[in-house]
Amino acid sequence: MNPSQSVQIRVPLAIYRALAAFLLIALLFLSGCSADGPSTVQTLSYNVTLTLEERRIGEHPAIITIERREGGHPGPIESVSVVPMMRQHGMASPEVIAQPLPDGRYRADGLLFSMDGDWQIEVYIDRSDAREIATFQVRVRP
Repeated sequence: MNPSQSVQIRVPLAIYRALAAFLLIALLFLSGCSADGPSTVQTLSYNVTLTLEERRIGEHPAIITIERREGGHPGPIESVSVVPMMRQHGMASPEVIAQPLPDGRYRADGLLFSMDGDWQIEVYIDRSDAREIATFQVRVRP
């Protein structure tokens, strides 16, 4: 083959479509990881929803909604507390005791995010007979 000649490689259209689909799915997944909306996780007994007013450095309130997994009112809860942690740096912010709201939700004022990055927020739900922990992964922006 002469060095001045070029070689053409034909890539099937199906490969381009598969690559485009993969990139779209990856983009949707990554945008969901940092979404500012409410996040819901399940414990043994509850569906727990965490809503943060802001996911930025500083002190911010959080709203916690607790429902039984089967639906309905969660029953008697003695206390709800929230602990933000940044495990990869060995950091934890002070525990915040959430106050009950008239509509059955809880409000935790003053959650401290001291730096940006990936945080783990643990919500402790204490009853007279047990403690359940809901764990949320949150990305905090500068």
